[in-house]
Amino acid sequence: MSKHGVAVLGVFVVDLAFRAGNMPAIGETIAGSGFAMGPGGKGSNQAVAAARAGASVSFISRIGSDAFGELAIKTWEAEGIRPRVARTADAPTGAAFIYVHETRGDNAIIVVPGAAGGIGPADVDAVADAIRDSRVFVTQLEQPVDAARRGLEIARAAGSITVFNPAPRSSSTLACLRSAIMSSPTRPRPKR
Repeated sequence: MSKHGVAVLGVFVVDLAFRAGNMPAIGETIAGSGFAMGPGGKGSNQAVAAARAGASVSFISRIGSDAFGELAIKTWEAEGIRPRVARTADAPTGAAFIYVHETRGDNAIIVVPGAAGGIGPADVDAVADAIRDSRVFVTQLEQPVDAARRGLEIARAAGSITVFNPAPRSSSTLACLRSAIMSSPTRPRPKR
């Protein structure tokens, strides 16, 4: 069976973006100048970008059984993405608070991965076929590092091209990078 398409392991969150002249101090309420809500999360955004570029895409994650989870499903359906996603009533779908300065465009972000924060190696193993069959596997660190590492191991063992976006940065980033590099099978370099 030939490999095709892209598999992405990551997080879906609903972005809640607020524009204002400054961030409020603790205990302060200020008036903002704008608001937007929409789909986000590094992994889901990467899946959407790959689908819009013409790739066949599978997205691996976990979402809650809530309104934000419904937005996730609608987003993927609209983009032609195959969700390989577990739904749970035990945790909400993720969300992100995004502050944007109204004139400079500077931003500050708080991401809560919600249900996707509980993705573990067993969840990745449960959809390993999507990773093994993919030509390219993409992941980052909005979900737990152990899940990213397991996805990279499966993809490397299957000979898929791997793309690891080490963001957001954390103390475990370097360890995951080392693990991903060390588990890489040796491939012959092309002759020039």
